[in-house]
Amino acid sequence: MLAVLVAVLALLPGALAQDLASRVHYRVLDNGMRIILVEQHAAPVVSFDLMFNVGGIDEPPGLGGIAHMVEHMAFKGTKTIGSDQPQQEAIALTDVEILAYALKNAQAHGDAALVKTLQSEFMAARQHAHSLASQAPLDDLFSVNGAVGLNASTGYDYTHYVVSLPANRVELYARVYADVMSNAVFRSFYAERDVVREERRQRSEDNPQGVLLEAFLAAAFEGQPYGRPLIGTAQDIEGYTATEAHAFYQAFYAPDRAVLVAVGDLDPQTDMATLVKYFSAVPDHTTLHTMFPPAPPQTAERDVTVTFKAQPQLVIGYHKPTYPSRESYVLDLIDELLGQGRTSRLYKRLVLQDQVASAVSTSSAFPGTRLPNLYIVYALPQAPHTAAEVEADIYDELAKLASQPVSATELEKAKNLMRAQELRTWSSNAGLAEALAFNELFAGGWQHLMSDLQTYDSITAAEIQAVAKQVFTAQNRTVAVLEPPQGGN
Repeated sequence: MLAVLVAVLALLPGALAQDLASRVHYRVLDNGMRIILVEQHAAPVVSFDLMFNVGGIDEPPGLGGIAHMVEHMAFKGTKTIGSDQPQQEAIALTDVEILAYALKNAQAHGDAALVKTLQSEFMAARQHAHSLASQAPLDDLFSVNGAVGLNASTGYDYTHYVVSLPANRVELYARVYADVMSNAVFRSFYAERDVVREERRQRSEDNPQGVLLEAFLAAAFEGQPYGRPLIGTAQDIEGYTATEAHAFYQAFYAPDRAVLVAVGDLDPQTDMATLVKYFSAVPDHTTLHTMFPPAPPQTAERDVTVTFKAQPQLVIGYHKPTYPSRESYVLDLIDELLGQGRTSRLYKRLVLQDQVASAVSTSSAFPGTRLPNLYIVYALPQAPHTAAEVEADIYDELAKLASQPVSATELEKAKNLMRAQELRTWSSNAGLAEALAFNELFAGGWQHLMSDLQTYDSITAAEIQAVAKQVFTAQNRTVAVLEPPQGGN
């Protein structure tokens, strides 16, 4: 079995890539939207991934996390999906919004009596609008049609919506999501705002790792988009209005910023025609394009300590370029060597050999890839050992990588792990759909999914040593440590 696996992995850059390319069907619509279909006939199922090149880094000041809020709203339906009383609902939603702004104004002026009155009216208006609509219209519609994995996520770089459906439901998908792109209704906005506020509390305020990572990113990316909390601050979230969220939606979510990938049991001619028919009807419009001034280079180590009642944690990050720079690909291989799996250098050193940590993980592109990012190492010190001891071991391993060439055997193992990772992605409908969408939007075309493998194969031990020496320096790193309060209180 091992011999067969090695033989299959060796084929990836060539034969398997050609096989995948032969199953890809690509169209660009007049409104700028791109559609990619991939035949994969293992089961009568199709996985869809609708991805937009808009995320947390596109948000304006004061509206941190609004992209995540818009993601939630895309599940609330349209003018024709979600309410059997659309005219009455539209009036009710307008009343809610008028009261939302009146309440916000009263709060800003500190008029306590008026705030109390408006809060009561605001909640009553919300309840009335709520009664005129379904609260989960897309989930209700898709679930009775055999959907699996209806979901979405928003990162710093992009937002995407996913679902898998029976192969005979392609037209249903097209009708629904073309309608969402054209006629989304932000119903139940303020109830969902409360949900997001609680989500922030659980992920970023009560969760020690969330607290640590927010502080770490703020220090590593001072004044830069990746330094802002992805979910937004509590103040940002509590200040959202449906009007502002819809304006952000109109400013960024347009067909020419979207790619739809469908992977599965498809008839390329029939299903492409169906998707083109519906998504061509989505009107195009001018959108904003965020400008990102270059970040000034870091010239000295940055350190931050967070006090939180939890076990100690440590995260170390080094600034690095993003794709398509060759250094990024080299650092992906370094990531395999250092932090992926129980045979990686850091796991063997920190967890098994010195036993200074109970866990260690790494990432070569944190927290996103549209802008220059970080190589990070995250570790949990193992009592009674300290974060300082873990740091020392990590720095020692990074220094070894910079001073000693990787052996041919270890380098080939890392490349095989990269190939195996790609093989797993390509064998999953949903995984392949996401990878193709990402490459189409951010890497210059879906074909880069395959050319990446050739890049990894061409990397040498000398390049790994040179990049490690260049990136893993004291002046280029940010260190964040979470420690419990003294005395344990």
